[in-house]
Amino acid sequence: MNGAAALLPKFFVLCSVILILTGVAQYFVRPRRPKETLLQKIINRSSITALVSIAVGVAGLLVGLGIIKMPHLG
Repeated sequence: MNGAAALLPKFFVLCSVILILTGVAQYFVRPRRPKETLLQKIINRSSITALVSIAVGVAGLLVGLGIIKMPHLG
């Protein structure tokens, strides 16, 4: 295994943790309107972006930890 391939799992773990923390922070600090309903809290552009960030971060973390195998192209 070359040096770049050995560094890739650590890269995935580090970037995924940053992405998860950013998504969680974005969800909690987003501006809210007064008297928002539950549906408005869930279906909001910043909430959806935060949830996508968390989902991609979790997927990257699973790849970095070796739970999900990376596809080999070619």
